[in-house]
Amino acid sequence: MSDDSGTIPFLAEARSGDRAAMGRLAGLVWDRVYSFALRTTLDHNAAEDIVQETLLAMICRLGTLRDDRRFWPWIYRVAWSKIQDRHRDRRLRSCMEMELLRMAGATPERRRRDDGPLDTHIRRETAEEVSAALGRLSYRYRDILQLRCYDGLDYAEIAARTRTTPARARIHFHRAKNSLKERLACCV
Repeated sequence: MSDDSGTIPFLAEARSGDRAAMGRLAGLVWDRVYSFALRTTLDHNAAEDIVQETLLAMICRLGTLRDDRRFWPWIYRVAWSKIQDRHRDRRLRSCMEMELLRMAGATPERRRRDDGPLDTHIRRETAEEVSAALGRLSYRYRDILQLRCYDGLDYAEIAARTRTTPARARIHFHRAKNSLKERLACCV
């Protein structure tokens, strides 16, 4: 469907709104990006989710592509961004679960030994609610919570990493914390 020069014959039609051309383009992208995502994540379900998110981004932003020859690098960059988002979310979720355990005063070994089925269910449900609330935050807020709460960085270190001032880092952390509180209050 595409030749060696990287051009795609039906890309122009897809950009102009031709549904059949968009369908052919989506099929071509699915084939290439799925294998890329599968090699990267080693998980069929994650690879399918990443491809679907990439296709959605492609459909929404195809009109912003200026050079048709840059289509494949653009698509792979979008897919790579989706993979990174997935890894960041998983890492943050894992850190949040460990923080909940730490706040409860239980190590994972002690928790498994001492908890009954109801305690385990409540802990899992709480972790899911916190994870869902974190998922509804903007990336900037999630990142600042990660850096401050889980990585233990002070505001000067956060400012250096996010290219802002310590005062702005403190303000962003305060807003992120309040936003998370609001989202958790909606769950109760």
